[in-house]
Amino acid sequence: MAGNPSPRWINLPKFANRWPSIPGGQCRNHALDSRKNTRNNPIAEGDTKMRLTKLGINIGSAICAAALLAAAWSNGAMADDRPDLSIAVNKLARNLDPAMQTGNPDVRVYYSIYDTLIRRDFRDPPPVGAKLVPGLATSWKRINPKTLELKLRQGVTCHDGSPFNADDVLATFSKERLIGAESYFPRGRVYFGHVADVQKVDDFTVRFVTNEVDLILEHRLASYTAFVICDEAWNAFRTEGEDYKVWMDKAYKGLRWKPVATGPYKMESYRKNDHIKLVSNDSYWEGKPAAKSITFKAVPEVAARIAGIVSGEYQISVEIPPDQWEVLDRYDDIVTKSVVLENTHVLLFNQADPVLSSKKLRHAMSLSIDRKKLIDALWKGKTYTPNGHQLASFGDMYQADRKGYVYDPEKAKQLVKESGYDGSEISYRLIPAYYLNNAEAAQAIQEMWRQVGINTKLEFVESFKKVRAKGAQVYAWSNTFRLTDPTGALMSNWGPESQTQAKYKFFT
Repeated sequence: MAGNPSPRWINLPKFANRWPSIPGGQCRNHALDSRKNTRNNPIAEGDTKMRLTKLGINIGSAICAAALLAAAWSNGAMADDRPDLSIAVNKLARNLDPAMQTGNPDVRVYYSIYDTLIRRDFRDPPPVGAKLVPGLATSWKRINPKTLELKLRQGVTCHDGSPFNADDVLATFSKERLIGAESYFPRGRVYFGHVADVQKVDDFTVRFVTNEVDLILEHRLASYTAFVICDEAWNAFRTEGEDYKVWMDKAYKGLRWKPVATGPYKMESYRKNDHIKLVSNDSYWEGKPAAKSITFKAVPEVAARIAGIVSGEYQISVEIPPDQWEVLDRYDDIVTKSVVLENTHVLLFNQADPVLSSKKLRHAMSLSIDRKKLIDALWKGKTYTPNGHQLASFGDMYQADRKGYVYDPEKAKQLVKESGYDGSEISYRLIPAYYLNNAEAAQAIQEMWRQVGINTKLEFVESFKKVRAKGAQVYAWSNTFRLTDPTGALMSNWGPESQTQAKYKFFT
C-alpha cells in the first residue's frame, strides 16, 4: 500500500478494457440487457461485468462486431431472431462453481448462469457500483445489529424447473457449504466464516445471523462467492449419515460443469481447452435473454482472436493488446472501447523467503518501478495506478487524497545497499498470457530492478499451481475488488483466511 515501507504486494496499473459501443446502448459493461424498458439505458463506465441480459464477462480487453451485436438489442420476441453469440477468450473458466473459483476467466461466465440475492448497480453514477439493488431478494432490513432479514423474489424458476424459494438460499449458505468456520469451500470461510446461521422464516423470507456486527454483510451477499445455487440439484448428492465433506465433494464434482441456478443462461456443453456453451433460459425472471446462446471459445493466441473478430467468426474478443486498437478501429463494423476494471495488477512477495524477508529490499523493489512508464508504453495511457489498495467504488470510505506510489530509483539503490542483498538471483514467476501484456510488463520491471542492483530471473509457467510451487519468491497476480469496502477488499485477498496466508503462508 502507499507509504508502506515493507510491502507484501506492489500495486501496478489497473487493467484497461476495450469495449464496443453499439446502436441502442453502449457495450461497455452491461453490454446487452433485454430487460423490458431498459434497452436504451446508458451504461456506466466503471462496471466490471458485461451482461447479455446478464452476460458476465470480466475481461481485460475486448472488441466486437457491432452489426451482429446490434441485432441482440431487438425485441427478441421470437427466439429464432436472437443471435448465437461467440466470444473468443484467452482462457476458459476452470470450472463453473463460484464458491471454488473466482478468477478472471471464471467470473466472466458466472454472471450468465447465476444470480445473487443483492446486486451492485453498475449503471449508477460514480462511484460506480457502490449502490446496492434487489436481485433474488426484493428487499432487506436489519432486525438487529447482527441479523439481516431478506424478502425473496417470487415466481423465479431454477434451470431444472424447480421453483426458487428459501430452501435454495439455505442450501447455498449452509454450514456444510459456505458459512461458518468448517465450510467445505475455503472461500466461504473468507466471506461468511462469521455467519452463525441462516434461518428460514417462511418460503420467501430468510434471516442471516452473524457472530459479530458486520456492516458490509449486504455487500458480501452481492459478491462472487454469494451466487445462489438450487437446492434440489445440490442435495441430490446428500446421503443420510454420510460425513458432509464426503457428499459435498461428490456434489461439487458432479455439478461443477453442470450448474443448476436461476440465471439467464443454462449450461449446454463443455469441452476442455475448447469451449463452454450456454443456452438461453427462456423462463428467466427478468425476461427472455437477448441471445439464443453464448459460446466462450478458447483462443489463446492474440493473432487468432484478432483474425476471428475481423472475419466474423467471433462477435466479441477479449485481451486485445493496445498496439492493435488503431488497426481494428479502421474496420467500419468493429468498434473498440476502453473500460477500466475493478482489478489491479500486483506483485506478491514471499516474505517467508530468506532474501525477501528484508523490508528494505521489498521497499526498494517497489520504489524502482516506474508505473507511469508502464501505463504509457503498454496500455497507451488508458488506465491508472490506484493511490493505495482502494477504488472510488468504496464510496465514502475512499480516500481521494491518499498519497500514491512513488518512483524513486535513487532511494531504491540506497535501500538495496542497506538491505544486505548479496546480488543473488530472485525468481519472478508469471503466466505469460493470463493478463494482458503480462510478459511485456515483467520484462520491463526486470530491467527497472536491474538498474537499481536487483537481479531477477523470469520464469514463465502454465498455471498458478506452478506459480506458487516450492521456491516461489515474486510472482505476478491481480486483486479483484470483490467488495466495495476497504476492509472487505483487503481481507479477501490478504486476510488470515485468504489463500495467501492460510494455504500458501507467504507471510504472517
